[in-house]
Amino acid sequence: MRIPDLVREVGAGTLSGVVVGIIVGGLGSRLVMRIAAIVGGSAVQGITTSNGNRVGEITVAGTIFLIFFGGVFAGMIGGLLYASLRPWLAPFGRWRGLIFGLGLLGLAGSLILDTANSDFIILRPPVLNVAMFAALFPIFGIALVPVFDRTLRALAGTSLIAGSLALFGALVAALFVGLGVVSGLSALTSAPTSVDLINLLALGMIVAGLALRALPSTAASGPWRIPSYGLLTAALLVGAVTTFSSVVRILS
Repeated sequence: MRIPDLVREVGAGTLSGVVVGIIVGGLGSRLVMRIAAIVGGSAVQGITTSNGNRVGEITVAGTIFLIFFGGVFAGMIGGLLYASLRPWLAPFGRWRGLIFGLGLLGLAGSLILDTANSDFIILRPPVLNVAMFAALFPIFGIALVPVFDRTLRALAGTSLIAGSLALFGALVAALFVGLGVVSGLSALTSAPTSVDLINLLALGMIVAGLALRALPSTAASGPWRIPSYGLLTAALLVGAVTTFSSVVRILS
C-alpha cells in the first residue's frame, strides 16, 4: 500500500505521540503528584485537591483521567506538532527533542502550571512542584524523537498493516484536529479561557505547519526560511508569556 510521505508522518506523529504521552504525560504526572504528596509531609495527607481527589490517595479514576487527558490527548497534540514542524527542527540535530520539549513548555506550560490550581498552594514547596511538572515537557520531547523515528520507519513499509496503521493515525489526527479547531473557534465567540486559546494556537500551528509542508517548496528553507522561523517564534512567545506569568504568580 503506497502512502504519501506527509500522511505517513502525520500517522507516525499520532501513534508515537499517544505512546509517549501516556508514559510521560499520564504516568509521569502521576509519579510527580505522588512525589509532591510525599514531600508535602503528613500535614497535607487527606486534603482535597483541586480535582476532587485526596492527597496521598491513588485512585483508578484519577489515573485513567491522567492517562486520557494528560497522556492520549496532550500526547497526540505534541506528536502532531512535532510531525508538522520537523523541517524547522532538523537544523538542531540531536538537540531537536530537547528544543521541541522546551518549546512545548513555553507554548503550553500554563495549562499545567495554572495559578487557579490550588494544589500549588496546598503542596509545598512550590519551586519543587513547578520544576517537576515543567520537566515533563522536555522529557516528552526527548523521548518522542526516537519513538517517532522508529514508528515512521515501521510505517514506511509497503505491507498492508503498515499502510493501514499510517492511514488510521492520519484519519484520527484529522478528526482530532478538526474537532479541536471547530471547538476552539466556537469558544472565541463566547468567553474563551486561556486553555481554549492555547489549544487553538497549538492546533493552528499544526495546521499551518502541515499546510506549508504540502507546498512544492518548503517554507523551512530558501527565501522563506527567516520569515517562517520568525512566525514560529512569535507563536511560541505568545504562550511563553502566559507560562512565565503563571510561574511567577505561583512562586510569589
